[in-house]
Amino acid sequence: DDFTEPNKPLMLSEETMKMPKKFSFGENNKICLSMRMRLDCRIVNREGIVRARFNVLNEVVIDRGASPYLANLECFCDNVHLTTVQADGIIFATPTGSTAYSMAAGGSVVHPAVPAILVTPICPHVLSFRSMVFPDHVVLRCYVPDDARADAYVAFDGKYRRELHRGDSVQIQMSIHPVPTINRLDHSSDWLHSLKSNFNFNTRARQKPLT
Repeated sequence: DDFTEPNKPLMLSEETMKMPKKFSFGENNKICLSMRMRLDCRIVNREGIVRARFNVLNEVVIDRGASPYLANLECFCDNVHLTTVQADGIIFATPTGSTAYSMAAGGSVVHPAVPAILVTPICPHVLSFRSMVFPDHVVLRCYVPDDARADAYVAFDGKYRRELHRGDSVQIQMSIHPVPTINRLDHSSDWLHSLKSNFNFNTRARQKPLT
């Protein structure tokens, strides 16, 4: 949960999906800087009191935990009802996190320079619930209704796992504190190289001519 104030040191990363590495720059070298969007997430109880707050770089996940029942959640976008989630859970991801859990759950892969929030269901018990992409200025909220069969659980970048009781909600919006990262080449070259080297993006034997 670092980088919560301006003028913090830069995170130096070689590729999107790899651990940070050091760079050597001369005084006259130019660098390409990316501002990686994060999510400002708050756990709020039914009285409107904020119980906890986290900034995440990849995703916040709300799931059913060890319960044998589907998670039952009500989701809102800017206080307008979005949908009722009946699934193993739901993922709210940044473009950086679009290549993590969200991708494994069937979500789209989004360029890290795109200002967006991804909403991806986890094993929804319906055919029509697909991953959605929202602009970065919206405020998303997901709460456990009183008639839910069980409580839910929430995790932030795979950590700080908390139980959500009936009436609790998670509010998600773009953080005002992005993480600055240095690219080896540029925004797109590094990202596309990562997709190809880490995920073998669209790799298959080239189709041969008929003659």
